[in-house]
Amino acid sequence: MSCNGCRVLRKGCSDGCTIRPCLQWIKSPEAQANATLFLAKFYGRAGLLNLMDAGPQHLLPAIFRSLLYEACGRIINPIYGAAGLLCSGTW
Repeated sequence: MSCNGCRVLRKGCSDGCTIRPCLQWIKSPEAQANATLFLAKFYGRAGLLNLMDAGPQHLLPAIFRSLLYEACGRIINPIYGAAGLLCSGTW
């Protein structure tokens, strides 16, 4: 059965799926799908999967979460992103 991230990306899900362990901290299936879709629109589907595959396997959930924070930060503050929001105290 496909995980919610692969289902939204219309990608085949396997036992070694890189997205499935990243979505376990998000409670609802709709929120999992929305987070994956948001990142895929921001970084591109292939870009997201390449960024996820570049890191070590045990850090995939942290990579997904930091990409999500950075994408949200870039929407609010396009120049500095999440780091700018944390430094300015407006996060």
